[in-house]
Amino acid sequence: MAVKRVVNKNVTSWFYDFRVRGVRYRGAIPEARNKQQAEMAETRIRNEVFDGRFGGARISSKVKEFVEDVFLPWATSNRKSWNKDAARIAPILKFFGDKRFDEISPFLVEKFKMVRRTTPIVFGTKSRAGKRVTKPRSVASVNRELSMLSRIFNLAIVNGDATVNPCIKVRRLPGEQPRTRYLLPEEERRLLAVLTGRRSHLRPIVVLALNTGMRRGEILRLKWEDVDFHANEIKATQTKGHRDRFVPMNSKVREELLQLRQASEGQFLFPARKKGVSLSDVKTGFKTACEEAGIEAFRFHDLRHTFGTRAADAGEALTSIAAVMGHADIHTTMRYAHATDAGRRRVVEAVTLEAAESENLVKIWSRKVSGSERG
Repeated sequence: MAVKRVVNKNVTSWFYDFRVRGVRYRGAIPEARNKQQAEMAETRIRNEVFDGRFGGARISSKVKEFVEDVFLPWATSNRKSWNKDAARIAPILKFFGDKRFDEISPFLVEKFKMVRRTTPIVFGTKSRAGKRVTKPRSVASVNRELSMLSRIFNLAIVNGDATVNPCIKVRRLPGEQPRTRYLLPEEERRLLAVLTGRRSHLRPIVVLALNTGMRRGEILRLKWEDVDFHANEIKATQTKGHRDRFVPMNSKVREELLQLRQASEGQFLFPARKKGVSLSDVKTGFKTACEEAGIEAFRFHDLRHTFGTRAADAGEALTSIAAVMGHADIHTTMRYAHATDAGRRRVVEAVTLEAAESENLVKIWSRKVSGSERG
């Protein structure tokens, strides 16, 4: 039973507070003189709610309560990126946490958007002057937080905790620049050169990412039963799209995995120190390797971006690239398919060659016409 006693100036009052289908109901029980009477009244009110005859106060949930009790458990079970969701939720709870869903208007969401855009990111390290190192917050970062807030509202509507989503009326910040970083051939040679010794376990992981476009989690979770040397393909499981897919192996990947298989023990291609589990992350080692190779502003996910860019630059069909990379929407593939410098130069040169050929045809035609006139 959800009843509560409140004593104010020696006067005891009882209140009910419960939820039905995600909707919160609470109010006073003035006729109750003790807990038993309060619980009986609460049971009667709850039954009336179920029967649709209760007209009492219907209270919208607080954002913080809903996020902690409903949204985060849902995200943990349904979203691969739930850990990123949890990080983006912190500023949302700081700004909206104590407010109820029905108290949040489009204007308040606009205010949140502007506050986040003008609030710089503060790092833990300090400069030589003793001040905290900061950098401006990107447009993309703010827009991801707005998307997260909208997702919270949508789930709250489904759950009965909210009736409208004010984020629908708020425009995303303009000027968001998609990340276009990819590995240059010379950078690839330098990176592979440092993946030796204590970092040698990173080499096959990097080779796989560069030559298959698989995501980091998909690679690290691989088991030898997922690698088919006869069919020359790899089975990616527990994917972002929740569908297994088969990724062909090229000669580089096949050679790398054959060498790894000879020295491998256990079911995982990339086992962790703890027996029976795979590596969960390579962020620190990969970052250090990039620093040693002199490669700046490069993340592991950019290896996947490199695969998509190189495949598109080679003239492969976007539909084929999407199938290999596991994209459900072709527009996602288009975001990865940025032409390299060499590809852009080929476009310009192709136009020059086309113009030159046209000019030659005009000259030949002119000579023929002149010759016929003289004849």
